[in-house]
Amino acid sequence: MNVESTWTDHLGVTRPTPTILGRLKFRIPLHAALRAFVHHRDGFACCICGVVAPDVPANYDGRNAAGRGYGPRLLLVADHIVSRRNGGSHHPSNLQTLCESCNARKSGLVDSKHRSMA
Repeated sequence: MNVESTWTDHLGVTRPTPTILGRLKFRIPLHAALRAFVHHRDGFACCICGVVAPDVPANYDGRNAAGRGYGPRLLLVADHIVSRRNGGSHHPSNLQTLCESCNARKSGLVDSKHRSMA
């Protein structure tokens, strides 16, 4: 297996990288684990503005969006740095934690080489 075909989560479990064409889905345990890992890795903070989601449970598994109930700015999402449309993968190295506000502003403004198109 190549380096991009697996990843090791914050609990030390080695997992395969999802190869689906669409979005990550919470109902699939591997996808929920991937989102949880990205949020844990990034400290439950938006990588652009730095806002931190309050009161994230220690056993957060990715199934319930961190910060829900604190307004849309604190809803954290796992965002693709290079979009799936532009050939980006679901590997953790291509994912970052963003608040919903920053994710909405970023949407469609970055090309496959991660350069601003605005």
